[in-house]
Amino acid sequence: MTANANQQQYRDEVGELIADYVVNVSDKLDARAERAAKAVLIDSIAVAIVALKHPAAQNARKHAYRFPANGKGCVIWGTQKRAAPELAALTNGVLLRCHDYNDFFVGRRNSGHSSDILSGVIAAAEWTNAPGAKLLSAVAMGYEMVGAAFDAFSTAPGGWDYTNLSALGATAAIARLLNLNADQTREAMGMTAIPHFASDEIESGELNRRGDLSMWKRFNGADAVRNSLQACLLAQVGVEAAVRPFVGKCGFIQKMNMKDDAVPVLRERLNPRLPLKRVNEAFMKRWPVGSVAQSAIQAAIEARSRIKDLSRIKQIRVFAEEGAYDHLVKIRQDPWNPISRETADHSLPYIVASAVLDGTIGVASFTPKVVLDPKRQAFIKKVTCAPAPELGSHAMGKHKRVEMGYLSRVEIELDDGAVVHGDARPFPGHHKNPFTDADLNEKLRENVEPVAGAQRAARLTKLLWSLDKVKSTRELTRLLAFGGRIDIDSARVRER
Repeated sequence: MTANANQQQYRDEVGELIADYVVNVSDKLDARAERAAKAVLIDSIAVAIVALKHPAAQNARKHAYRFPANGKGCVIWGTQKRAAPELAALTNGVLLRCHDYNDFFVGRRNSGHSSDILSGVIAAAEWTNAPGAKLLSAVAMGYEMVGAAFDAFSTAPGGWDYTNLSALGATAAIARLLNLNADQTREAMGMTAIPHFASDEIESGELNRRGDLSMWKRFNGADAVRNSLQACLLAQVGVEAAVRPFVGKCGFIQKMNMKDDAVPVLRERLNPRLPLKRVNEAFMKRWPVGSVAQSAIQAAIEARSRIKDLSRIKQIRVFAEEGAYDHLVKIRQDPWNPISRETADHSLPYIVASAVLDGTIGVASFTPKVVLDPKRQAFIKKVTCAPAPELGSHAMGKHKRVEMGYLSRVEIELDDGAVVHGDARPFPGHHKNPFTDADLNEKLRENVEPVAGAQRAARLTKLLWSLDKVKSTRELTRLLAFGGRIDIDSARVRER
């Protein structure tokens, strides 16, 4: 058999399709896509900074500090220390998932957190000294690839985690930042797809020996993106992946174990003649809990605003679409008796009770002291939860449910029998109730100021909105390199 025949026999059409797309699609963004790319960066920086003292973030930094880059690597956010790009991507990426506060993306067959990619994308842009406009285009590229992967692949049949798909988006974005050619991009995709299969066991809901959910939930996205950056860097210097990483007999598609064919969907979505625009499709969160709880919080706050005396509350009734009920009530071991940060922010009774008591939900709502307060624990028992398929059912499919808004409604019954209602409406950050520029500025301000001060918050806001004109991504990462009196490592924060 000749070399040419052999080469033809072992082609990977999916790897070639993705590589051709990444290399050839235009990086020019229209005004709407550019604004959306800035928005996801603003949202994610807010989410990251408020998480700097989270136990998972502290542990990630402890690991990174063991391997200092001596001024030549990438900034470890919140510090003036640096690490190699891959390690910075891991360490900073943990911040994005600490409080379940970052954006999310729902495709036709899968869903997950698209902004997981940003720690690796920013690290690559910093390392290459890329201008802000190139960073924005890379972000849009990454979200485009995430959207295509979420439309084409379902990780559920094989029991895999969504991060296997978001990693492909990170690799696409980073490949553009590193100026990889088509061959290098194909190898990077292969090194992303095959060596690091992540199991969905992380979402088992089982509690560990501390009676808590696994800390790895805060690391899984960052770990996938770290691997994406490493794959691109290795491909850049000539390292090769499996010959047929996607279509081979033990390849990515085979491991997905899907009945549907992913290839036609990828061909339709990854058309290099079409503009980058799917960054517009990300959903954002107003409150630091899972996506399916956002509408319930909104309804609870609405109902609470009509009650002058909270002591008159007799019962709080939550009617949640089926996905929200299952995820935050049905599969949880004891949602009416949370004992930690993680068990509280995965408990619909606790989340709604806290929204009614405090009139909002914030990161502080889940500190152990607040969670274990006896009065709050007693108040939780006033909450009842029931599935409401008319608000969203599994039979509709996740895509339809999220289009509706992952809806929940709330009824609060008072001691005289009067009932106050909180309506089921799409949550703030949903496409039907999108964040305005002012909303994004407020989310950044309220999360950055308590940690880094008003001046730095204002400077970050100004720089992020003008990122298309910024000469170097390092101007952004310099603002994320806190110093002086800001101490994020000595804080003693516990899970329970």
